[in-house]
Amino acid sequence: MAFLSGFRKQFFRFSTLFTCFLIPVFNSAQNFPFNQKNISFQQAEKWADSVLLTLSTEEKIGQLLMVSAYSGASQNRKDIEWAIKKYKIGGVIFFKGEPTHQAILTNRYQQLSSIPLLVSMDAEWGVGMRLDSVISFPKQMSFGFANDSVLMYETGKAIARQCKLLGIHINFAPVADINSNPKNPVIHLRSFGEDKYQVTRLALAYMKGLQDNGIMAVAKHFPGHGDTETDSHKDLPVLMHDTNRLKEIELYPFRQLFSQGVGGAMVAHLRIPALDSLPAMPGSLSYQVVTSWLKDKMGFSGLVFTDALNMKGVTNFYEAGDIELRALLAGNDILLCPQDVAKAVHTISKAVKNGIVSDSLLNVKAKKILIYKYFLVSPNPAYIQISHLTEKLNNPESFWLKQRVIEKSISLLRNEDAIIPPDGKRFNDFFPVYIGCNDKPVFQSTLELYGEFPFLCVNNISDTSLYDSLLNILLKKNYLLIVLCGSNTNNVNNSGPTPRQTEFVNFLLSNKMSVLVNFGSPYVLGRFEKARNILQVTENDSLFQFFGAQALMGAIPVSGKLPVTVSKTMAFKSGIKQDKVIRLKYTSPFELGIHPDKLKSIDDIILHSIDNGVFPGCQLLLAKNGKVFFNKSYGYHTYEPVIKVKSTDIYDLASVTKVSATLLPVMKLYETGKLPLEGKIKAFLDLPANSNYAKPSISQLLTHEAGFVAWIPFYEQFLNKDKLPDSRYFSDTFSENYPVQVSDHLFAVKNIENIIWKSILTQPVKKQGEYVYSDIDFIFLKKIVENILQQPMDKYLEKEFYSSLGMNNTLFNPLKKVSPDRIPPTEIDNYFRYNIIQGFVHDPAAALMGGISGHAGLFSNANDLAKLFQMLLNHGVYGNVRYFKPETIDTFTKRYSLVSRRALGFDKPAFMPGEYNPCSSNTPLSAFGHTGFTGTCVWADPDNQLIFVFLSNRTYPDQYNNLINKQKTRQQIQEMVYKIIGP
Repeated sequence: MAFLSGFRKQFFRFSTLFTCFLIPVFNSAQNFPFNQKNISFQQAEKWADSVLLTLSTEEKIGQLLMVSAYSGASQNRKDIEWAIKKYKIGGVIFFKGEPTHQAILTNRYQQLSSIPLLVSMDAEWGVGMRLDSVISFPKQMSFGFANDSVLMYETGKAIARQCKLLGIHINFAPVADINSNPKNPVIHLRSFGEDKYQVTRLALAYMKGLQDNGIMAVAKHFPGHGDTETDSHKDLPVLMHDTNRLKEIELYPFRQLFSQGVGGAMVAHLRIPALDSLPAMPGSLSYQVVTSWLKDKMGFSGLVFTDALNMKGVTNFYEAGDIELRALLAGNDILLCPQDVAKAVHTISKAVKNGIVSDSLLNVKAKKILIYKYFLVSPNPAYIQISHLTEKLNNPESFWLKQRVIEKSISLLRNEDAIIPPDGKRFNDFFPVYIGCNDKPVFQSTLELYGEFPFLCVNNISDTSLYDSLLNILLKKNYLLIVLCGSNTNNVNNSGPTPRQTEFVNFLLSNKMSVLVNFGSPYVLGRFEKARNILQVTENDSLFQFFGAQALMGAIPVSGKLPVTVSKTMAFKSGIKQDKVIRLKYTSPFELGIHPDKLKSIDDIILHSIDNGVFPGCQLLLAKNGKVFFNKSYGYHTYEPVIKVKSTDIYDLASVTKVSATLLPVMKLYETGKLPLEGKIKAFLDLPANSNYAKPSISQLLTHEAGFVAWIPFYEQFLNKDKLPDSRYFSDTFSENYPVQVSDHLFAVKNIENIIWKSILTQPVKKQGEYVYSDIDFIFLKKIVENILQQPMDKYLEKEFYSSLGMNNTLFNPLKKVSPDRIPPTEIDNYFRYNIIQGFVHDPAAALMGGISGHAGLFSNANDLAKLFQMLLNHGVYGNVRYFKPETIDTFTKRYSLVSRRALGFDKPAFMPGEYNPCSSNTPLSAFGHTGFTGTCVWADPDNQLIFVFLSNRTYPDQYNNLINKQKTRQQIQEMVYKIIGP
């Protein structure tokens, strides 16, 4: 391409003369759109003039250049250092890299440059847009869904903080483009939406969030890149609207941002015939667009940036050097990402010598940039602190802010079957089908917090037989949960499911009751008009998936509205407000006014306990007001650091079984009138009339006042003279005669429970009405419950409680379902079973009863117990299912005994001075719960709406390790929790 020939040469000369007359002389504070406090404009101007006097023509040109920087590329570093030394370039724009490396390079570049460098970044959704290891805030369309200016301002403020930590002065944001074209391949989720007023309001909030906190905002992509179908990175888009339309729609947000003092504007590589009729003329290189419209007609006097000059929207038509010269003559102040710095400087220098570019133009441009540098950088740039930089960039406040935006952006677009959120009677019937993912997504693992869900992922189906077999499986399910795993957010035209996947999904939508969950571009939903129930989540990162699953399950309200039109039935502002909250929410402690740092004191107590051999590991869950704000696992399954404790691991609950299993059918039978509290045992069990075991009441069993002995070492009667399991009662293999498994390779005779029962009935009964904590009480209660129900207690619990509550990790005899790797062992038994007890109930009596007893045998994790106790705090309701009447909960959870602290089945805090307290002294008397021999406990506090679940295997390797009680470890942790949550 011949440089400056023919028509173009004449045009350039005309433009230059015109520019010299019209360019504003930047010499007063009134013209300066981005003032900083405590800085004198005259001072800045004086400094700029003094620096300008020292610069050669090439160095003045260098000040106009902002070059691309990559923190991980050594050759790029050498090129930048050369450009700083050779031409005194004005700044850098950082792209892909790592935060610490970028900070080191920024310090190096600033130290090397005799004039402060402007450091910039495309950080539309925070510096994580470009840097690894750093949080990314939601994209602008997510804010369009949320439609919350306050959250947008707070996010702008948070991004400004990130920029400051990295020594960045300019953020190329907000995107002020109105995304009115669903086929837009490049703006898309980067826009706030299609409505000019909403775009403007949110863009202003973002701009102010940045600039109120010292970071220049840059409105882009002038005059509006929203209604295009070409990516300017790849070619030159054309914006065909007339000037009336441009002024009414595309230019509206820019006009408002300019009037409110946005510091910068970026000009897009767009051909706009209504503004410049020259063929193949990008707006970024057009005098008519940059000077006549942006500066003169719209009155913008801030810094004008080109879009990146290495994009094909300009490089397809012009050569390096030629591009930068044209951009300068068009009226731009900063030439962003020149392809070749040397060519750019050489070409513009030649134009200065030839009179195409005047010295005065160059001086005005360079001086303007220097004044901005004085305000944004200062003559002596601050050194960026490297220590803990990534940690500072990822401060917990940022994640809390992101969470709030995500929650508010999630949208319920259709709910024709009233199935979102699903209630406890049918949510287990949901069968998830993931379209287009490979690994198990966070959405699935979050669903598993609420219940048991299978995992099936469908990628590109090419095999017809596989397609048919999948359909055969899925059409047999009750409800389908179809999850679109994340459409491409960079190009809507190549986004979302493949045609075959789309056909597959539409067939399912037509033939099965389904919920469609879409992660990514809302425009994809236009392909699925048959969907009757739609949850839209704009993005696909882990936090969006985490809260998207919670929204589906009814843990958070849903209020987002479409900021764009998807179809006739899903138009702008579509969205159903769903306020119903029916399940536990997993959230940041910030939501409850607790700074996460305060919770570190809990870590200290637990880690100190592990180090001192109190227990090898544990789970701790804390929930307040129906919100789980702490759910953490510590240590290992044993003192050998082999298997770390995970939140999905299940522990032997020991006596917590009493309130998490046996008490539930007791309460239900009481509520239905089948088990009156003052009814006698003899009314429910076939016992000799004169038996002392027939006389106590149900309430006496529940309060441990039946007069029964505390515990009977049943196993001892089944040992031989060598203290080994007697072969008359045990075999090392399963058989019809020895069907009861009590541990690995140890099976008891089938009538073992009858033998135990007879043994119980031979024990003396003490005076009724006196408190003696006894396991025997709950062994009786289980037998009574099963007699009334005429079914095994474990089957009843699973059907009536655990399944609908989503307690899929709660069960007796867990090895039938759960891998041993998920079950911490409870003891090395050297007195009965002579084995490591893992997955079998620790309590010998419960083991001899087949692992299912009224006093022990249940295994669970902290998360499942939280659901159960949240139901109790909710007065009997969870997952939109009522399990108990409120008065039943009140009857069983208040103190009932006259001689002890006990409620009906539940333990209570101590109320007498000097009495042993199973919980902390801060715990109000309204609280109820229970502890377990293996080192477990669960407490619910109605006054503070607080749930405290602690699970450990303190009995491993030796049950006689009683440090947890001697040191009152559980009470210490609970006391710390009350201090943290405050009054």
